[in-house]
Amino acid sequence: MTALGGRIKGLRAERELQQRQLAEKADLTPSMVSQIESGRLTPSLHTLGRIAAALGVPIGALFDGQPAGSIVVTRRKDYPVVSFDGSSERWAVLGAGLFQGKIRAVVSTLGPRERGVTTEKVIIKPGQMKLFYVIDGKVALHYNGDRHLLEAGDSALLDGGTPHGWENLGTKRAQALWVILG
Repeated sequence: MTALGGRIKGLRAERELQQRQLAEKADLTPSMVSQIESGRLTPSLHTLGRIAAALGVPIGALFDGQPAGSIVVTRRKDYPVVSFDGSSERWAVLGAGLFQGKIRAVVSTLGPRERGVTTEKVIIKPGQMKLFYVIDGKVALHYNGDRHLLEAGDSALLDGGTPHGWENLGTKRAQALWVILG
């Protein structure tokens, strides 16, 4: 079971819901809920939104849940992974990136010659800054109509409320770290 699957199962149990009941509330199949809870299926962000709504919690609560004043070490193999409908982009949510129930830091992976999700799928307040750091590959960062070429080790600080996205320009996968500041 993954940390994400275990958290969903725990929240479901707290609400005394069976998998079938959660599936009905989230308009999913019971099989899909079972596969997500066991870690055999990585849900899309859209699916996570439906599960969170059915449980009556914000999406961040599916990843959070550690007591204050504690340290949480998360191994790479245990990072919750988020995917997006219609995109090859995958986010590994960094455990230390959770703050006040919101995702704060992710390692995003894009396949060769692919584009990442649009900012409409990831809501952020205007004026809230994001740090974009290229871990691996050659990418284009699109920001407010401009295109900036970056390579491994390059970074950009940008207003997350302005339209932006990224694409992998290479023939191998690219990885970038996104951190929401403030």
